[in-house]
Order: sequence, then structure tokens, then C-alpha cells
Amino acid sequence: MDKKQALKIIHKKSESTLVSALGIKITEFGDDYICGKMPVDARTKQPFGLLHGGASVALAETLGSIGGGMQVDLKLYSVVGIEINASHLKSVKDGWVFGKAIATR
Repeated sequence: MDKKQALKIIHKKSESTLVSALGIKITEFGDDYICGKMPVDARTKQPFGLLHGGASVALAETLGSIGGGMQVDLKLYSVVGIEINASHLKSVKDGWVFGKAIATR
């Protein structure tokens, strides 16, 4: 399967989920990484007009889970996050935030 077809499948499976509700899009992937972006808009801001920290964590968890799922046979295994820790280093008011998850062994 080529990358374009794989991205279509990922986006189709994300319909009617938190991923689509937050506007998260997977943009690229390789053998050991996956990239995505999320808009900073009314869906992802906290009441003070800044990107909500929980939305940032949702982007990270999404990339980690989808990336992990791409590393295993999903007919035999499930991939779920068991712990996440985040530091919010800069505030964002609009535009897009981008993420990249890299598989390590």
C-alpha cells in the first residue's frame, strides 16, 4: 500500500473520533515516525484564548498511538497509551501546532 492510500485509511478511521473533533490531521509517516498537525482554533483553545494544554497532549497521544499501531500487527495486538507527561513551553493563540512521534527501540 502506498503512503497516500494509507493516509486515506488513517483519516477514514479517525472520523467521528476525538481526532476529527480537534481537527488533527496526519501529514506524513515513515518506517519509524509519524507527523501530524492540529489547528489552534475554538475547538482547541482554553477560555483565555490560548492553545489548551490538554489539546496538545491529545495531539501527542494521537501520534504515539497511531504510530505505535503502525509498528505491530493490529490483528494480534492493541496499542494504547499508559502514561503521558507534558511540559508546555510556549503559548500559541492561532495557526497550527505540529507534532512528530519517533519510534525508539
